[in-house]
Amino acid sequence: MTAGSTPGAGAGATASAAADPTAGLPNGTKLAGWLLPASAVPKLKANPTLVNNSGDTFVEPSNASITKSKACDLLNGTNWMTAGGVGPAAFAGTDFNDSYGNEYYQELDAFENTRAAQEIAGLKKVFTECKSFPMTQGGTTYRMHLKVKELPGLGDEAVESLVTSPSLTGGQTMVVIRSGKLLIATSYNDQNGSGAEALTLARQLLKKLPAAAG
Repeated sequence: MTAGSTPGAGAGATASAAADPTAGLPNGTKLAGWLLPASAVPKLKANPTLVNNSGDTFVEPSNASITKSKACDLLNGTNWMTAGGVGPAAFAGTDFNDSYGNEYYQELDAFENTRAAQEIAGLKKVFTECKSFPMTQGGTTYRMHLKVKELPGLGDEAVESLVTSPSLTGGQTMVVIRSGKLLIATSYNDQNGSGAEALTLARQLLKKLPAAAG
């Protein structure tokens, strides 16, 4: 034993670290550094009015009981990844769009303990329940249809959903990938296509994450 050391001190430090649910998690500032740059979507421009970042400190995770109708409605916006009801400890997201309504949104979320797995499970449930739901735009209500599929071999687990309407052109693809305690969320609203770029961009984000990040 080294002179001056206290028996059990190392164990106490380990226990203290284990008791901190954010130990080892990246904060919002670090997550922002892993987001894709504007060059990843050259046809779109950065939207400065939609930037999300929890900064250098962690936020208290929230749990929300979300009704089916509310969860389905969230799928119409860029905050669709909150529909699972399990909040992260840190987050960072950026948006890119154009004057025609095409839009790409990306977000990285860091979760405490097993909350990332809980959130993606919640999102999968929402995708299954919201196979048909209404969306009101410009005073007109449209019937939206959602197709969902698992993406095996991508991260620890991943799922993709495609939202379209027979009354509207184009579609929106949403992808969520879990890598340990991190979630990657991308959505691409394409006025003339399916928004399949969301999956390509999500794969790029996954490659940017350090192996030990989650």
